[in-house]
Amino acid sequence: MTGVARPPGPSSLEAFRAIVATRSTDAEFFTRTAARYPRLSYVRLGGEHLYLLAHPELVRTVLVDAGRQTTKSRGLQGAKRILGDGLLTSENELHRRQRRLIQPAFHHERVAGYRAQMAEIAHRRSAEWETGQRVDMVAEMSALTLEVVGRALFGSDLERHFTAVREALGELFAAYNRSFLPWFDLAMRLRTPVARRVAAAKARLDGVVEELIAGHDPGGTDLLATLQQAQISGRQLRDEVMTLLLAGHETTASTLSFAWYLLDRHPDVAGELVCSGEPALVRAVVAETMRLYPPAWVLGRRLTAELRLDGWTLPAGSTCLVSQWVLHRDARFWSDPLEFRPERWIGPDGAFDPDRPGQPRTAYFPFGAGSRICVGESFAWTEATTLLTTLARDWRPRLVPGYELALRPAITLRPAGPLPMILERR
Repeated sequence: MTGVARPPGPSSLEAFRAIVATRSTDAEFFTRTAARYPRLSYVRLGGEHLYLLAHPELVRTVLVDAGRQTTKSRGLQGAKRILGDGLLTSENELHRRQRRLIQPAFHHERVAGYRAQMAEIAHRRSAEWETGQRVDMVAEMSALTLEVVGRALFGSDLERHFTAVREALGELFAAYNRSFLPWFDLAMRLRTPVARRVAAAKARLDGVVEELIAGHDPGGTDLLATLQQAQISGRQLRDEVMTLLLAGHETTASTLSFAWYLLDRHPDVAGELVCSGEPALVRAVVAETMRLYPPAWVLGRRLTAELRLDGWTLPAGSTCLVSQWVLHRDARFWSDPLEFRPERWIGPDGAFDPDRPGQPRTAYFPFGAGSRICVGESFAWTEATTLLTTLARDWRPRLVPGYELALRPAITLRPAGPLPMILERR
């Protein structure tokens, strides 16, 4: 691709320092780049030609209009080491076939049926909490959402597997940023220390999934039974269960963790949330949480065909990066973009309105956009609002004095460490 004219952008060294050398992908690198190049910029990182899109018009072009001419980028391709060819990483006809198989489990009617089960799980967790107890809210929400996924989608109790899943995910997140390095694939083949840790994490997760499948009744009606009854290979079954297990609980756990952080910082909103019990307000709190702290904070698409953007020709094989973190906080599209204002989502009639803030549609896309939009979006909304409503009726968690939030942006956006809170009963 020599001789190709490219738009200006940050230096490769700046990108390397921000994305790799810090050991945690720097979300602010994307913010700084968008401030300097408010529509489109280019950077080369290793062997990758990266185009950073910072305007909703361009995001729509790549994710929606040209979505069929893209594949997953290097980051999620690297996730195949763990997820295999599950719904999140598969492409083309395999992806379409698996989506058709899985989608019925996430239809609105089915998801509505999960709500009572989610509330019951939250009530049990609430009964286990004690006044004055200090908890890590990230761990609490991760355990809670893992139990929800286990019960609702797999008809299984995953509580005893929580520690194994959490530790394995920690290893995988720590290794994620290194996957951008051009020598990462070689390091994995040479069985370096990081390769051995990734392999051990994968083995722990494989053990959980294998036990889950082996102990399940294939004659049931849950999603796992549907997958077992389908004409797919044992390997494909493993890949789909692994994807649903990890993606199905991690993102919602992050959203809920950030929600508790924001509600502590804005007690007036927390009080109104509990006193009103209005579903619209709870949904607005979750929407605003995902605006400020989107669990899927950046996504990439590799072009399979040449694409014209803003007068520039992006060759096939290039990667387009779009950041929810940037667009969700952009003052061009949001009033008071850094303020936590759930009321921006409430219309004059008191109902939740996703268009109420007035932003372009692809200035807010916490679940992606286009044909690859998250199949579990309805499930995630129901889970987050149900768990938050149920727990907030009884509890008002308070951040430990002196706590300062630090972020760990990797595959998902999450707090960099524990989120220490003291439980106070309402």
